[in-house]
Amino acid sequence: MKKTLLVMFVFLILLTGLYAAGKQESGTQPAGKKDTLSIICFQGYAEDAWVKPFEEKYNCTVKITYAGTVEEHFTKVMAATSEYNIVSIDSGRVKMYYDAGLIQPIDTSKLANYGKIGKFFADHPYGQFIPGQKMHIPIVWGTQTITVNMDKVGDKIAKYVKGRTISLDVLTAPEFKGQTAFFDESANVVSIAAIHSGIKTPFNFAAGDWDKVEAKLKAWKNNARTFTTGLDSEFSVLAGGDAYIVLGGNDAPLNLKLEEAGLRKSFKQFAMTEGTITWIDGWVITKPTTGRSYELALAYMDYMIGAQGQKELANLVGFGIVNPEGSSGFNPVVLDSTFWYGEDISKFPAPLYIMIPEDDPGKRIELWMNKVKASQ
Repeated sequence: MKKTLLVMFVFLILLTGLYAAGKQESGTQPAGKKDTLSIICFQGYAEDAWVKPFEEKYNCTVKITYAGTVEEHFTKVMAATSEYNIVSIDSGRVKMYYDAGLIQPIDTSKLANYGKIGKFFADHPYGQFIPGQKMHIPIVWGTQTITVNMDKVGDKIAKYVKGRTISLDVLTAPEFKGQTAFFDESANVVSIAAIHSGIKTPFNFAAGDWDKVEAKLKAWKNNARTFTTGLDSEFSVLAGGDAYIVLGGNDAPLNLKLEEAGLRKSFKQFAMTEGTITWIDGWVITKPTTGRSYELALAYMDYMIGAQGQKELANLVGFGIVNPEGSSGFNPVVLDSTFWYGEDISKFPAPLYIMIPEDDPGKRIELWMNKVKASQ
């Protein structure tokens, strides 16, 4: 009798174990274990202000990995694609991820807020490589503009100004020699110099375009006092009076920094009359993402393009948003100095060239670093 009971007891244990294993193989989470959404992004796109409520609402865990550069993002995702569900990248890098087989189409019909983003973003083909399929969901955009110290050169720039735009000719004008500066970043300066040279496809050059751009960059360099290397550098150059006219890529945060220092009243922000390049940051979904993680990825992106998510981003990063319902989040300083971020992107006061993959990034680096910057 005892032996029969023992056999039955062992049989029940084995049966229970097999059942539990079967439940785990079928994808059911063990009791107490939460589903995970794994994000790799730039700082500012996964903040506690909305991540914590998201975790509570969806009973999940959001795992965040920060990367500081485009290259670092790509390297990490390439090395371990299944480790991440969504990645923050700009418009110029979507095709690189697509060509590498790292991302999958996004079902925008499952994003309740997708219809609220601006028509410009919804219609632009930068993230569409298969008809009808979107690979990238935009969340914010930013551009390169020129900051002018009006106290120092305000009386001399009138002939270069048209409304709220200023011609790139100020970077080569003899009267401003030794008073200008621009950023030391090959991709951006080469593309903007192409626009200044009248090239209508600044990311894809014809044979003769390289010489035109080289000549234009050398003219910029010969007129400049210095180069800048980011927000703090731009602020330092302007605040210290090292240059009075600065082409840079941090207009919104720069003006917040100038305001904090009590200096903003001396400066004015201009878009460039000839046009400028524009980045669009947003999300892609990695190819291995399925099931509950895919659902969470869609939910997170939907929040980010909704009114509250856009309000949070407007307040935190200060650059342009894609859904005008979030515009109340902007700091008044941003709306006063860089008014275009508070409006629909289609109303930007100058031509915009949305960043897409450059034809030859290596050649652009070589052009700027060795042929221009290192030249006498």
